[in-house]
Amino acid sequence: MTELSSNILDTIMGSQTQSSLSSFEPEGIVSKLLAMLKERDREILVRRFGLEGRELSTLEAIGTQHNLTRERVRQIEKDSIEALRHKGGTELEAALRLIFDTIAEYGDVMSEEFFLETLLPGKENEKDRQAVKFLLAVGEQFHEWKETGDYYHAFALAGFNEERLTGTIAVLIDILKAEGRVFKQDDLSAKLKDTDYYRRHQFELTDKVLKSYLSLSKQILINPFGEIGLASWNEVRPRDVGDKAYLVLKHHGKPEHYSIITKMINARKFDHRTAYQETVHNELIKDNRFVLIGRGIYALSEWGYKKGVVADVIIETLTAAQRPLSRDEIINEVLKRRMVKRNTILVGLSNKKRFQKVGKDKFTLV
Repeated sequence: MTELSSNILDTIMGSQTQSSLSSFEPEGIVSKLLAMLKERDREILVRRFGLEGRELSTLEAIGTQHNLTRERVRQIEKDSIEALRHKGGTELEAALRLIFDTIAEYGDVMSEEFFLETLLPGKENEKDRQAVKFLLAVGEQFHEWKETGDYYHAFALAGFNEERLTGTIAVLIDILKAEGRVFKQDDLSAKLKDTDYYRRHQFELTDKVLKSYLSLSKQILINPFGEIGLASWNEVRPRDVGDKAYLVLKHHGKPEHYSIITKMINARKFDHRTAYQETVHNELIKDNRFVLIGRGIYALSEWGYKKGVVADVIIETLTAAQRPLSRDEIINEVLKRRMVKRNTILVGLSNKKRFQKVGKDKFTLV
């Protein structure tokens, strides 16, 4: 099979799965399944899996309520799930097939969060999320992939190729280390596709599979702007307010007041912490990545801005020009680097210890 025909087949399968996802109602399916059980058995499953909005309960807590041993509760749970596998009928079969097809599309393994986001697009319903996890327990073709130091908790299909995952992540890490910068997924995929490793596994490593692998890895992360990099990079996992301010301002693309920068930080929801204006201002004023260019307005130093008062900017402008400049030329150049009033520049230019007038309307350094 050529890469083109493989991509066409993936597209067809993907559109079919997407169509099924739009009508997928896991909570309703699970409710019908539970109705097939005796009241006590149903109650045990509801509590064990946190169904119907209930909290997850331990074997011990359930045993105490029903005057049963932990082992007896465990056996009832196992027997009840086994019974549902045989009683579920075509609706259960269709739900398990949809789950199977979704995981298969993404390389036979998906992190828990990515899987639930994909299977329940646009839904924030916790009841549906818990119902899906229950269906995974009912389906014998699925198994849990325990969280490790390098990978998040995941769901996988029997026969999942773990070596393919670890090998691909290792190659991606090498690319990121060699480039030393963040990538959009399409650009990182293009770099990967230029490797011998990809050429050996190109039919298995579709864009969806790569997306799934990336969502699994703890070593490679995606920041709120969709940029991929190593987890140790501040541009991917910002450590403090300064890192967050740098990221939002860089993507904003222009200088901004610290109050607006604070709002942009909070809007991106980097983590659970709230940024406050006073903290942001205090961090920016002492961080060399930022330059105060006006009253509370900050720019990035990498944009060409430099610290200093207006007079310093005038000196820099005249030094770079290596010739006398007119008043308007100086004002225009300063305004490119500082958001100040025209009169502020004229006051700075009137300092005769630093600047002298040459001819009718030109200035040079003393």
